[in-house]
Amino acid sequence: MDTLKIKHAIIGAGAMGAAAAYHLARRGEPLAIIERFELGHARGSSHGAARITRHSYADPRYARLMPSAFQAWRELEAEAGTSLYLRTGGVSFSPPGVDYVEKVAASLEELGVPSWRGSGRDFSVLHPAFAIPDRYDVVFEPDAGILATARAVAIQIEMARRVGGDRTLVLDRTPVRAIDLGGDRPVIVTDSIRIVADRLIVAAGAWVGRLLPDWPVPVRVTRQQVLYFRPANPAPFQIGQFPVFIYKGADEDDAFYGMPDFPGLGVKAARHAGPEVDPDAHSPTVEESYRSIVRDFLRVHIPALADAAIGMTEVCLYTVAPNDDFAIDFLPARPDVMVASPCSGHGFKFSCLIGRILADLATLGTTDLPIDHWRYRPPAT
Repeated sequence: MDTLKIKHAIIGAGAMGAAAAYHLARRGEPLAIIERFELGHARGSSHGAARITRHSYADPRYARLMPSAFQAWRELEAEAGTSLYLRTGGVSFSPPGVDYVEKVAASLEELGVPSWRGSGRDFSVLHPAFAIPDRYDVVFEPDAGILATARAVAIQIEMARRVGGDRTLVLDRTPVRAIDLGGDRPVIVTDSIRIVADRLIVAAGAWVGRLLPDWPVPVRVTRQQVLYFRPANPAPFQIGQFPVFIYKGADEDDAFYGMPDFPGLGVKAARHAGPEVDPDAHSPTVEESYRSIVRDFLRVHIPALADAAIGMTEVCLYTVAPNDDFAIDFLPARPDVMVASPCSGHGFKFSCLIGRILADLATLGTTDLPIDHWRYRPPAT
């Protein structure tokens, strides 16, 4: 078997791996990015047309990073000469007794991000596609929008190749069979090649626990189902008319989100929850019971979608860390191995910024961005 020696190896060519490759290549760093499936595959977490981006976070630690995340996307767009972000506005709403919107509004105020706050009745008058109950709490952020997901991942791989030239090696359809940490440098073992790296970034999403069984962060892989609706009158659901939306109820599973018709696929709506699965053995089929759950939510809040035809469905995976945090850190006792996964189902909007953070950690050993809450914290004894 051939052996390749490289300065940086990245396992996983999804959102985090592609961003890390792009940022390392910009710095002139030699790298190899290794992907078990074809580039742009639909088996993980980084496929699909679009993801929501927003400053509207209830957790101020994430909200404070969003200006830097927006800036990272702007810099990528400028360098690539293409647009990836589309401003749609975004509404967050919750029922009485749930403090989610209150916390989101506080984060927006702290950041100085313009927003509107009102009742469900007030918002539904302004946006008649919605029928949010009168006493719901609502906050609207005009700068929220969507990021072109698959396109963004592909462009970062393309940019890594373009600026890196022969210093960037992309190995797709190359499953990693093992990571050998027995020596002084990490060794990645595949069917066709051994890769010896000075620095290793593991951005393998749902497969991270299998590649690094001694990684101390407990994670759950969950199956997410997404529906695309085709209402009889599509006009109120187009870009410029219909914002992205996030709903949070009192229970952990009572969370829904969606976005306008982009790019002609239908109006996206989904529940932000799902069962634990084996990433190699889950079904791509969306169950009728799940469709009913989403329709029941829509019937109360966006009634014109409740009985609309479903034109398309998708399934993806979340890799969920405790407290829905991210987990980005060095492997314990291995300053040459970084883990850049999971991101608990809300990481895509940060991914270009996380690529910069990973490049910082790989080349400098530190970063100037506040990521301590993403690092491993041993349980208290």
